[in-house]
Amino acid sequence: MSTSPAAGGGPTRGPARFISGVVEGFYGRPWTMEQRTELFQREQKWGLNTYLYAPKDDYKHRMYWRELYSPKEAEHLIALISAAEQHKVEFIYAISPGLDITFSNPREVAALKKKLDQVKEFGCRSFSLLFDDIETEMCPADKEAFSSFAHAQVSVTNQVYQHLGEPETFLFCPTDYCAAFCTPDVLRSSYLLTVGENLLPGIDVLWTGPKVVSHTISVQSIEEVSSVLRRAPVIWDNIHANDYDPQRIYLGPYKDRPTDLIPKLRGVLTNPNCEFYPNFVAIHTLATWCKASPKEGPRVVET
Repeated sequence: MSTSPAAGGGPTRGPARFISGVVEGFYGRPWTMEQRTELFQREQKWGLNTYLYAPKDDYKHRMYWRELYSPKEAEHLIALISAAEQHKVEFIYAISPGLDITFSNPREVAALKKKLDQVKEFGCRSFSLLFDDIETEMCPADKEAFSSFAHAQVSVTNQVYQHLGEPETFLFCPTDYCAAFCTPDVLRSSYLLTVGENLLPGIDVLWTGPKVVSHTISVQSIEEVSSVLRRAPVIWDNIHANDYDPQRIYLGPYKDRPTDLIPKLRGVLTNPNCEFYPNFVAIHTLATWCKASPKEGPRVVET
């Protein structure tokens, strides 16, 4: 993996591990502990290394993000983090405060830090802040404090990242997380330009490609967004997702992403079907793709 360019300058960190694995980031019933443990086993067997915990219907991940986990919930998360570690899978805890956070309120930022401090006590060392699928209109207090929505998000994200001790893995999901959301386009998006210029260089950015569900992702499109973000993105890939159409289940392979993308990316995480067991062809073939070299066909992964 090539070095990631720093905001406002040259490279500041060396080659990093290619992030590869699964994001549980769909709308719908979250997976069970047993299902997640089975996922970790398969990820380890197939050579994937990451699990991003971001189930939209875990209320304390999103809607009630300020609330600390109860002792019973804490026990569950501790066991989950431990299971991932046992299978050499990096557990990334994501929180999504964007529905109602007041970015300029120190008490709100303190509540966010306190919540992540609690999860850190559970043994988690990797984190993500998600600002996807939210309204972009700022409250009056935030309008006074920040020149744009992007500045507000970046300010809080940088604060949290530094508060947590600048974790080796820290992901940021922008509100404009695909090219279709960028105005007027990726290269001229004031939102993305602000993120690229001001987000601390140790923070990686999630990106879904040309669209929310991208049927293809080209090398050129990734080079464009990387130049604006000043870092290679991590693809949050919705190719396997079905939460927007529960009558549909994706049973096919990971496809229509050239292996020439691999050296241009920080990583790839697939956000698969809500139903757990139909996902293994998709996840298995993602593992095969990740092991390919540019201009080569994917190598076989042990089943």
